[in-house]
Amino acid sequence: MRRSLHKLFLPALLLLTLATSAQTPYFFPKNTGSLNPAIPTPEQFLGYPIGTQITRYDRMVAYFQELARLSDRVHVEIIGQTYEHRPLVMASFTSPANYANRETIRQSNLKRATTTGGDEAPLVIQIGANVHGNEASGGESTLLTAYYLAASESDETKKWLNDMLIFVEPVLNPDGRDRFANWANMHKSDVGTADPADREHNEIWPGGRMNHYWFDPNRDWFLCAHPEAQAHVAWFHQWMPYVVVDHHEMGTNSTFYFDPGKYSSNNPVVPAYLYDTIYPAFGNYFSRAMNGIGSLYFTKETFDKLYPGYGSSYVNFYGGAGFLFEQASSRGFVQETTTIPITYAFTVRNQVTAALTTIRASLTEKPMLLKLRRDFFQSAAAQARQSATKAYVFGDPADQTRTNAFVNLLRRHKIDTYELDRDLTIGDQTFRKGGAFVVPTEQPNYLMVRSAFEDQITYSDSLFYDASTWSLMQSFGLLSAELTAQTGKGKSALTLPLGKAVTAPLVTTAPAVERSSYAYLLTATDYNTYQAIYALQSGGAFVKTSFKPFRAPVGNASRTFGYGTLVVPVQQQTLTPDSLFRLVSRVSTQAGVAVQGVETGFSTQGIDLGSSSVRTLRRPEAAMVVGPGISPYEAGEVWHLLDRRVQMPITKLELGSVLRANLNRYNTLIMVSGVYPTDKALVDKIKAWVQGGGTLITLKTASEWVIKQGLSKEKLVLADTTRPATRYNYDEATNYEGAKALGGSIFRADLDLSNPIGFGFTNRRVSLFKNSQTILMPGKSPYNTVAQYAEKPLVGGYVHPSVLKRVAKSAAILTTGDGAGRIILFADNPNFRASWYGTNKLFLNALFFGGVLTVPSIEGDE
Repeated sequence: MRRSLHKLFLPALLLLTLATSAQTPYFFPKNTGSLNPAIPTPEQFLGYPIGTQITRYDRMVAYFQELARLSDRVHVEIIGQTYEHRPLVMASFTSPANYANRETIRQSNLKRATTTGGDEAPLVIQIGANVHGNEASGGESTLLTAYYLAASESDETKKWLNDMLIFVEPVLNPDGRDRFANWANMHKSDVGTADPADREHNEIWPGGRMNHYWFDPNRDWFLCAHPEAQAHVAWFHQWMPYVVVDHHEMGTNSTFYFDPGKYSSNNPVVPAYLYDTIYPAFGNYFSRAMNGIGSLYFTKETFDKLYPGYGSSYVNFYGGAGFLFEQASSRGFVQETTTIPITYAFTVRNQVTAALTTIRASLTEKPMLLKLRRDFFQSAAAQARQSATKAYVFGDPADQTRTNAFVNLLRRHKIDTYELDRDLTIGDQTFRKGGAFVVPTEQPNYLMVRSAFEDQITYSDSLFYDASTWSLMQSFGLLSAELTAQTGKGKSALTLPLGKAVTAPLVTTAPAVERSSYAYLLTATDYNTYQAIYALQSGGAFVKTSFKPFRAPVGNASRTFGYGTLVVPVQQQTLTPDSLFRLVSRVSTQAGVAVQGVETGFSTQGIDLGSSSVRTLRRPEAAMVVGPGISPYEAGEVWHLLDRRVQMPITKLELGSVLRANLNRYNTLIMVSGVYPTDKALVDKIKAWVQGGGTLITLKTASEWVIKQGLSKEKLVLADTTRPATRYNYDEATNYEGAKALGGSIFRADLDLSNPIGFGFTNRRVSLFKNSQTILMPGKSPYNTVAQYAEKPLVGGYVHPSVLKRVAKSAAILTTGDGAGRIILFADNPNFRASWYGTNKLFLNALFFGGVLTVPSIEGDE
């Protein structure tokens, strides 16, 4: 009956919506007043009413540029570019006088954080939308918000423009938006198809949510792995807006969300004034506005402000207020709900209402925002003075690339960082001058320093919308220590800062290669080792790797070379010695990896270079299974890692094509998390390929699939399904069961450095990020467990005691052999969000060294 009523109601609803949405009063407040007729409406410029098309990004940019051409209130700048070469646009709306004085206003705005005065300067706020590409109503709404600010002649709007600089970033993820816009527009029906099963409402994999490499850009403001976040964060620190708005969408059967959020999930690092005063005050404005148009809404549920990498939370760590709007999505133009169908125009109207209300509230509550920022930085300074930790010291001289990447990320967040100007021992760790850095805690952005370096923050909730820990120090896997003001064992009292401030991006360099007539050696410790291997192999060189350490004469000295050292013989090559030298020199310069020339294969200690323990690597010819049912995030992380950092191609092989594909053209197959079929033909084909010499690398649930389908004899640690007799209230189910989910925590593991998967690591103790309950038993063979979780493994984040018990002493990485091939099983995702540089190396070792890995058999093994 419900479907029949919907079908009868739909045509009338569409006619009413399109008729009203064609008129701007549908979207704007009742007291809008006159609108400048010289400024075209979005409908006049685009040729269709808002709500009847998903506007392509290039047309949105063109409209903003037209407003800038016609109005002296509007100016447009390009702040960056996406992977697909779309411009990242930021528009400003203010009076001509303010715009002419914008640099003075900007400087005054930056100084307000630490000085008194300047309160009369215009208030800076920023409205952003569409960071998730298929959450289109927010982006569409910016067209109307921009029109209103450019055309409105009301006294209120003029006051906004005189007293504020309003920045609008119409689309934070243009690549994703256009992917969705093309999909929805190409499947749109003239009469509207509200059936949720219609193709219009169901994008093909991977969908428009993500950026080009299938990453979630709304998790990247803290990690800055991609150009969208890099541009946004750079702009943010140029202007330091007091308010940042982030427009989103959620499930079709929901309503509208605005802050305040779930109180127990607020970040305890941020002063409570934001949560206790600012959010409730602004919430009153939003509720009145939504009441005025009759839209349902909710607050104080579901969404948190914990993670500093959301668009609506990043500003909170710099003394501002971030606001999240979540609109129920039509995911197209009209879609059935549990009540009446929801139209795209309706979703856009709610977003416009929220944006204009934010502007109104921000100016009215300007004194509150000024107090928030001043109190924030005063509180941060007081916390820093009271902290026992006075600085963090870190660095890895054997991995300049990884160290430099971390320093450059800290710089993006305006975290003061200094070069270590002396050798320093803290406890049992020694940091060398020229290879380590210092971050003092007494600096303006102390709260972001805490977020970047602390392992464990205490929370008042056990339910998490996302990861419960995000220590950048752990994700980069660098040697680090805390420096305190106390003296004693493991403590040092030093005057800070310790050296020269880092003021420019660090670039990885390598010394010039000295020509050799015998062999070139590269240690496997640097992050760019894999880029170097692939470039050498692609250039025609044979590259070997050492399965045992040795000492070799280099110049007038003897040097130790560890597990995984790369050996490039000068002879036994198809290249001439001259061509090889040019290739090695070019690769060393481009990758920033040091290369040592040696003139003898006779080692002073350990194996010689002609030993059978020095094995020839095969160049990876890799394919990765992708498609419906498979995690686009994890697939995108692999694609991005290889394409951007290793500069190596990978074939993205559709799951539905695996049975037809010639797998023999690949020597490596990668399977990330997903729901894989149990089809016997598929299992048999992959098994035969492995037995023929292939290397299968699996992550998380793909590792479970391998075990359950009998491709590996390893076992899983299963959850205890015994149900206690205890009764709980129905409404407590979410809290009790949700607390058992593993949103993302950091665990300690022991790594076998002699296994090829551990090549290039210098410390057996490694940190791993875990956000799933794929838990592997230690290997059947004592040699198969490459990495094993500690008995007390938790480093940071929340984990339910029952889950922690299962993780303890479980296997993090297993290897298993089958015929001439091998399977490398990861319990977790070593490539998480392109930020886990430390564990990227485990995955890359599997890719580059897995082909020469032989899995030892034990007596009695079948």
